[in-house]
Amino acid sequence: MKKIFFIATVLAAALWSCDKFDVSNDNPDVALSINQNPELLLTNLQRRSIREAVGGSWSEGNLMGQYGARIVFTSFDLFDWGDQGGAWNNYYYAIRDAKELETLANENELKSYVAVSKIMQTWAYSILTDMWGDIPYSEVNQASEENYTPMYDEQEAIYTSMLAELASANSILAGADLTQIKGDLLFDGDLDMWRKFANSLRLRLALRLSEVSPSTASSVIAEIYGDPGQNPVMESNDDNAALTFLAANPDAHPVTEESVYRVGSYNEYRISEHFVTMLEGLNDPRLEFFADPTANSVEVGTPEIVGMLNGVVDGPAYTYQGGDAFLSKFNIDYFYFQSNANQARLMLYSEVQFILAEAAQRGWITGNAQTFYEEGVTSNFEYWGVDLPADYLTRTGVAFDNSLETIMTQKYINLFYTDYQGFIEYKRTGFPATIEPGPDAFYDVYPSRFEYPSNEESLNNANYTEAANRIGGDQITTKVWWEN
Repeated sequence: MKKIFFIATVLAAALWSCDKFDVSNDNPDVALSINQNPELLLTNLQRRSIREAVGGSWSEGNLMGQYGARIVFTSFDLFDWGDQGGAWNNYYYAIRDAKELETLANENELKSYVAVSKIMQTWAYSILTDMWGDIPYSEVNQASEENYTPMYDEQEAIYTSMLAELASANSILAGADLTQIKGDLLFDGDLDMWRKFANSLRLRLALRLSEVSPSTASSVIAEIYGDPGQNPVMESNDDNAALTFLAANPDAHPVTEESVYRVGSYNEYRISEHFVTMLEGLNDPRLEFFADPTANSVEVGTPEIVGMLNGVVDGPAYTYQGGDAFLSKFNIDYFYFQSNANQARLMLYSEVQFILAEAAQRGWITGNAQTFYEEGVTSNFEYWGVDLPADYLTRTGVAFDNSLETIMTQKYINLFYTDYQGFIEYKRTGFPATIEPGPDAFYDVYPSRFEYPSNEESLNNANYTEAANRIGGDQITTKVWWEN
């Protein structure tokens, strides 16, 4: 008892004595207020959304665009896509942080952060609306106003707003006395690069409207192309919106040995027969970079790349072409064993060139479509570090013929392993026309979208139901607005 009394007396004295000194116990090296450290929000939202895009690209996007196929657990490749609630949540978490960053930046007159927030929000929203259609947009992040059930905006209105947000970001970044940003994983604070990304992304989103609102698509693209001083876009691979990961976990590429992604899981995915056939038909040397020869062909001394057919049910899928040793993996050294060789590609310069090639082919801009097209091809070879054969641009199937199909074939190759972009562009244009449901697929038409997450139906039912009815039903075969 005496010991307890003594300890209590000492603690009381210590607490009393602390009141007598004007000393802070706060660590000056620790951020105590997000208001003084907006870079913390920026870093977090970039990390979350970009890692989600990379993971989704590997496990879903490559299958949906038929760049890859699975040899086991093939249900997704049969169009059992589920609701993809994890992706939905991760993009919305990032948008929440981006909106908080925008609010904070506006309150503190940090214009650079306002612009960057708008760009990141738009990039994330564009993936959400392209993959789900009508989504919560204008009422997002209003929990402080006790709005826990946001309405679903129509995709047409979302696209109008996204294009306006990117134009606003461009105008902000054109101004003077801009605050240098910190915590920027993508461009390391280079505001010129952010401005080019904003306008390049505007080109992508404007072109998405080619079939549903060609007047809007053509006017936006012509505006950007016609005034490069006010609307700068990517001018080389140096301007790519592509994140290089760090060498060590937890910030290595998420689909690598360093990030503890199982090699067995990696080996479940193979380059698709569709992609192999396309690249072989063009005698395209990028094939030898993207994929490894089969284990069996290497063993017998005649290396060859063999693809897996999409849409084959479990069992027969594992024995297709003879099985595991007779099917090619994606380049396992580059894409798996090297911790950060493979970048997270949000958008490449080569895509900008293919966008301009299509715009010129459609007569929307005055530039030379062939020049844009050939620059797109050349720069994509350069990006991957693959030598361009001297005769490649004149080969059958590659030589420019002013057709959309030829442009889209090379654009499709360019969009490999870039979130869901290859699939999205296929749904916009119908190219490559060789994409089709596999023999065991659950549908005989190619799906268009993800179903809404089940939590939305239970927790936001009224707005979910209204949106589902408006778009024509919450099925994966329901077309999104711009596809009609």
